[in-house]
Amino acid sequence: MPSILFRYLAKEMLKVTLAVTGVVLLIIMSGRFVNYLAQAANGSLNADILFAIMGYRMPEFLVMIIPMGLFLGIIMAYGRLYAENEMTVMGACGVSQGQLLRMTMIPALGVMIVVALLSILVAPWGIKQVETILHQQDSMTEFDTLVPGRFQKFEGANRVTYTESLTDDNQQMDKVFIAHQSAD
Repeated sequence: MPSILFRYLAKEMLKVTLAVTGVVLLIIMSGRFVNYLAQAANGSLNADILFAIMGYRMPEFLVMIIPMGLFLGIIMAYGRLYAENEMTVMGACGVSQGQLLRMTMIPALGVMIVVALLSILVAPWGIKQVETILHQQDSMTEFDTLVPGRFQKFEGANRVTYTESLTDDNQQMDKVFIAHQSAD
């Protein structure tokens, strides 16, 4: 009986953990994506690197989200057992609180190992990759980030720039408009 109970409890905990982690990750990633999209829209970030940045930042978010998902998974699994009076039946069948704790700790240890690997190995690597990408972005000139057909105001410069079209290699612009406001 304990192996059937273990599989049931582990399945319920991990199912809720994955669902909560997925939903919260989607919410956090969409919020971050909107911020990066706004930076790309005003020309301070290249639009081609948005998904790369999001992918490299995902392990950093998962390190924070997965433990919360596990906690809610444990609460939901045990709540369901108590709500359907299955805990009373298990107690009457001789399943102790210690056995339930051990059955809960096995999937929790697996999740703990995944979070440890993410936080020790994967997340720092992802952060380093994002810093490299952003450093490359900072070294680009404002003309490298021009989007054809849009007026763009660049931070720190009192200038608005517009180009109707760019060549494929971004070396030549056609129909350029630049307005500069002096600081006087």
